[in-house]
Amino acid sequence: MAEEKTDSPAMTFDPSKVKLTDIDPVSSVPYLHQSFVLHSFVPIRYVRRQKPFDEPNFIGMYPEGYKIPTILTKDAKGNVIKKTAFDDAVVCMMVGQEKAGPDNDTNTDIDCITNCQVTRPGYLCLHPKGPTRQAKSAPAITRERTRTMLSAEVSSRGTSSRTYLRKQNELQEEAEKMEENEPLTPRTLSRTGTPSAKTKRKKLPDNVEYALALKHQKWPEVADEWGSRGRNFGWPGKRIEKKILAGGCHVTPGSHPNSTDPEIEWEYTFYEAERVLDKEAVSSVQRQCFMLLCMLCMESLGNKMISLRQLKSVFYFCCETTDPQIWRTNKAVCVNKLIDSLLDGVRNGNLPDYFIPKNNTISHLQRDELVALEKSFSAVRNNPIQCLLEMTKSCALVNIFPFYCNVAELFNPFVENAKSFAKSEDKDKAARALLTVTDELCNSFYLDAGFEIYEESFEEITVYIQSLIAHGVSGFEEAVEYFIKPLQGDGEAQKHLEFLPQLLSQKNISLSEKLPPTEIWRPIRLCRLLIQKFANSNQGSHLFDHLGCMYHSASSVFKEHRQESLQKADAAFKEALGKEDCGIGTYVDYGRFLCRTKRYDECLPVLRKVILKEAKKPDSKNFYGKMEALVADEFIKREIEAEDGLEVFSCMYALYLTCECYIKLKKKPELVKSLSQFEELCKLTNDPSSISLMGYTLMKLRRFNKASDWFKLVQKAQPANKVVIGNIAACKKYESQNVADDDLNLEKEFQKLKFW
Repeated sequence: MAEEKTDSPAMTFDPSKVKLTDIDPVSSVPYLHQSFVLHSFVPIRYVRRQKPFDEPNFIGMYPEGYKIPTILTKDAKGNVIKKTAFDDAVVCMMVGQEKAGPDNDTNTDIDCITNCQVTRPGYLCLHPKGPTRQAKSAPAITRERTRTMLSAEVSSRGTSSRTYLRKQNELQEEAEKMEENEPLTPRTLSRTGTPSAKTKRKKLPDNVEYALALKHQKWPEVADEWGSRGRNFGWPGKRIEKKILAGGCHVTPGSHPNSTDPEIEWEYTFYEAERVLDKEAVSSVQRQCFMLLCMLCMESLGNKMISLRQLKSVFYFCCETTDPQIWRTNKAVCVNKLIDSLLDGVRNGNLPDYFIPKNNTISHLQRDELVALEKSFSAVRNNPIQCLLEMTKSCALVNIFPFYCNVAELFNPFVENAKSFAKSEDKDKAARALLTVTDELCNSFYLDAGFEIYEESFEEITVYIQSLIAHGVSGFEEAVEYFIKPLQGDGEAQKHLEFLPQLLSQKNISLSEKLPPTEIWRPIRLCRLLIQKFANSNQGSHLFDHLGCMYHSASSVFKEHRQESLQKADAAFKEALGKEDCGIGTYVDYGRFLCRTKRYDECLPVLRKVILKEAKKPDSKNFYGKMEALVADEFIKREIEAEDGLEVFSCMYALYLTCECYIKLKKKPELVKSLSQFEELCKLTNDPSSISLMGYTLMKLRRFNKASDWFKLVQKAQPANKVVIGNIAACKKYESQNVADDDLNLEKEFQKLKFW
């Protein structure tokens, strides 16, 4: 990345003419790389789960739909705490019974008359309306009177606001549920094997602040310019403009910082109009860019050098003056424009209010304060990416990045690619670097367990744990949609999307090998998510197959849920077998499930289909890993644990299971026939794994001499195979108990032997 500069020139070009592959003239970083890193810090999936409240009385970052990710850091004593960089508390605007309006308003319902003659633009005094409407002779409403009015409103409403908060919390929780129909999370399959109580999610802080507001029913004259000014890009639209103008505004206690009479000053507040803009005019990507602006300005917000209200004004102005298409196609140029607009205002000493541009919100700042602000924003503008990456060295972003992951190191290959891309514009290489970061993030989300120890302290972590799998899946989709498509075109993007189900399914299988058995809910949840996203009435057999295998394994881990897990496994396998793309391996997996659950009669017809199809030319293979070993017999488990997995011809494993069924059902003629076919195919394939299965089958029948001969064939092919050496030793150990072919009697109960 470029080194920090001492000055940051404002944007002097037309953003609509800038391509994603162009270079930002200030930071010297390609917009592609800036956009990807910015997007990763506030992913669109995070933004879309937040929606402004329906009730306009509640204001603040959360109810307005702009809550930035929860940031955890450590205090001086090393305790993990939330980083409160700025005041994002929820405020309940208690709208009083009194109505305000100008002296010339013919509305007889007005209780308080506004007086703007002695205040700065945007501010006013309020006078109680007298019998003859002689407002100027009546004393202005003071702060003491304001506090009495607020207290009366809070008392009269009792707990109504709390009731609303509870209802709103329930609605938000519904909106943020996982995309699965029946999520299997640590709440239902815990690491200890017992179901944990449902966590009560507190969506809003307990200490909701109350603030008085009086309704100003008509649009104030001082804000007339907002309704009449030209808007080149048509934002927010005529319908929304009319709705806002018809809604009027509110007045709230508040004085200009340089007011000579702060005890009697009020200000015009447009929080209701902002809610309309937030709900009906601001797009998800615009919302995303504003949240990024807040994160980048966190230091200034924390120091109270700037307020969220001022940042919102900058944001709304940019929404008006920027082509709506640019927000989606080039996030970096939009975030840069927000910072540039902020810088321009600070340098000119004028940061206008969005609804009342005559109100310069920084007119009270001294020169040294403006210089400090300019320095802070210039540092951000010179290198927005580095600003965010530096934050991760001392903070953890819940719901955004895995706890244990070194974020700066993770993005380093992509940051390095930015330098070479600026010179060569190698799009394919940039796409590979981008997908590499996405892939590593997906892996990190899957394996993340670092936040769990703080779950009881921070309710946001519970939500993260419930949705961490979805982050990885969505990350790939967003990378393709927002970056691969504009970089490599629709054709390449479509190839990535079509390959995505297979990629994520394979990732699920391979990464599950790194998890302890009690974490089996992770591959189950990812599989369920993939099914919902990619399976249909004809496709997705392999996903249901894998889900069935995982539920089968879960029945061994969580014994108290055994029957429920087995039922879900059975249903998943049957769903897989009904798909058009069902492969032969699925029949083996279902046969394995039926055999291990002692449904031998049901198992045999399923396995027979595999043997009939593959007997002449074994081709397909099945793979079993650590999770499948949980429900494997002692022989298969030994093979899996020795090599971190067992890959075997589907047909050969089907014959191994078939022999097991005939042994349990005590059907000697059928067993002898299957053994003969098993031997022939072992000779045909000369496959060590298949030959080992043949040897294990013979060990079950106490035919140790013959089993040893088969294991020696494996040893010849694999001299270093320690498992087969142990198998040969086991056969030698029980040589005296060997059963000859003619003496085989399935009715006889064999003593349980400890082979190893």
